[in-house]
Amino acid sequence: MRRFRSAFTLVELLVVIAIIGILVALLLPAIQAAREAARRSQCQNNLKQIGLAFLGHESTYKYYPTSGWGWRWQGDPDRGYDEDQPGGWAYNIIAFMEESAIRDAGRGLTNPTAKEAAMKAAVGTPIPAFNCPTRRPAISFPMANNGYLANNLKSCTEGSCVLARSDYQVNSGNMNNSDEAGPESYTAALKYSWYLPTVQSGISYQRSKVRASQVTDGTSQTVMVGEKYKNPDHYLDGLSPYDDQSLFVGHDQDMNGYTYQQSRGRTKPFVDNVFHAFAPFQDRPGLDPGKYRFGSAHVSAIHMAFCDGSVRAIGYDIDYRIFALLGGRDDNLPVSEE
Repeated sequence: MRRFRSAFTLVELLVVIAIIGILVALLLPAIQAAREAARRSQCQNNLKQIGLAFLGHESTYKYYPTSGWGWRWQGDPDRGYDEDQPGGWAYNIIAFMEESAIRDAGRGLTNPTAKEAAMKAAVGTPIPAFNCPTRRPAISFPMANNGYLANNLKSCTEGSCVLARSDYQVNSGNMNNSDEAGPESYTAALKYSWYLPTVQSGISYQRSKVRASQVTDGTSQTVMVGEKYKNPDHYLDGLSPYDDQSLFVGHDQDMNGYTYQQSRGRTKPFVDNVFHAFAPFQDRPGLDPGKYRFGSAHVSAIHMAFCDGSVRAIGYDIDYRIFALLGGRDDNLPVSEE
């Protein structure tokens, strides 16, 4: 008897391959959407952790964390949590995020070289809660744009130092958007003329000690921390002037954002035209909308933590006047007013 072997023909094999290709093409967008949803959820969770750390700081010290002295200063483990602390808001909340070992690196060391070595290691240690996974991983980034990092960490120089960076910035208000280097030394700080603390309307800024009772617009109507805008061309290289410092830097455009641009004495942050608006942008290659701007790598909205601890999505199409009001803690105007 003759035996026959069953097998696919070439045409049948090609048809099967084509069907599999079509199914993969149909499933791939759904898989990518699911992954982005997971990344977006993680980003929201990061802001939730940061918000809770803010509230923990406020509960302990009776004011929200200060933003330190300026962009030529990093956190000092021996200078507490008040206006004498040169480091920024992120440095002041990490102990409330179970990162006390990083916060205390170098504490109590009397040998300046040993203390700087410990602080240098701290500024280069990534903290996952400060990086949005949609944008970039929690890794150390090269220092490439500063010469030296800080007046209290001059051993950290270009080519010899790596930095942990943040994808989030604090709300410093909706007026007098500014930053500065700060004093040249600890001694100079004793007689330094501190300008910014007198003209800011947000939650944290240079040498601030904002109490919850000062948020008279309501904690649910005032932004605490949000995602910051970042040009995708510079996610990893450290060449952006808005993303070249460590996450422990004092008041600086890397870590402090504003919701509007206005001068001292203005009471209604929406009375000028849209040119002064700092409405949030989605990250776009080649786009540089200016410093202090909130933004995100997500498609439809950014995430922001409010002073009541809630985290909300804010669409890019939000009216710039409403967004401006979210930054002021004491405008005495309802957010819905135009």
